[in-house]
Amino acid sequence: MSSLLHFYRTHSATTINQLTPVQRIRSHSPDDVLFRQKEATSYASEDEDSNSRISASSNSSDMTKKKKSKAATIAKDFKSRAANLIRRRTTEATLSEKSLIPTREEVLSWEQSFDALLRHRYGQALFRAFLRTEFSEENLEFWLACDEFRVCKEPKRSAKAKKIYMDFIAIGAPKQVNLDTETRMSTIANIDNPPLETFDRAQRRIQGLMEKDSYQRFLKSELYINLLRRTSYPSQRRTTTEIPTKSS
Repeated sequence: MSSLLHFYRTHSATTINQLTPVQRIRSHSPDDVLFRQKEATSYASEDEDSNSRISASSNSSDMTKKKKSKAATIAKDFKSRAANLIRRRTTEATLSEKSLIPTREEVLSWEQSFDALLRHRYGQALFRAFLRTEFSEENLEFWLACDEFRVCKEPKRSAKAKKIYMDFIAIGAPKQVNLDTETRMSTIANIDNPPLETFDRAQRRIQGLMEKDSYQRFLKSELYINLLRRTSYPSQRRTTTEIPTKSS
């Protein structure tokens, strides 16, 4: 009996000594095992929290970028709408102030003669509104300035000529028009002591450019087509006259 007990004790001690430190701890202290499990769970929880914070930060950054992009789009759209509104109101004001609705015959005559369009109050205002949409209004402004100069009296003629030169003809002028070198130089030569025909050649040059380019697009524009439709009704009556041709 004592030998059997001695064998059992010897065998148990050997088995325990062969265990790893963790196994010995677990075998002797179940609470330590629970502590280690809780610690591992705690680490996993911290990792999940960290990942959640990173994900939340990324989402927040994406949301910020989307908001900024949306705000920029809204601002751009608002600016575009405002510009269109201002242009439309300016066009309507120009037409309502300067002339009345023409007859259908007058509107149709503009297709046959560019000069007829320029010499008609409503036609001139409508064409000017069209040029404004193409950012080439300076061509008509120059043409009108030349017309005004032709009837300018002697005391004011020199100052008027210099203003036209500074506004439209000088290189780098704020409203510089497209003149060839020969026309520009011949015009400049008469600025100091200008006769009534000082700008005739330059005016014809710009009128020709408008007639070949912007006038052709004007006849196909909504401005002209809509006016043509409005004047198609039999009830339309004559309400305006042509601008009298200015002479020297």
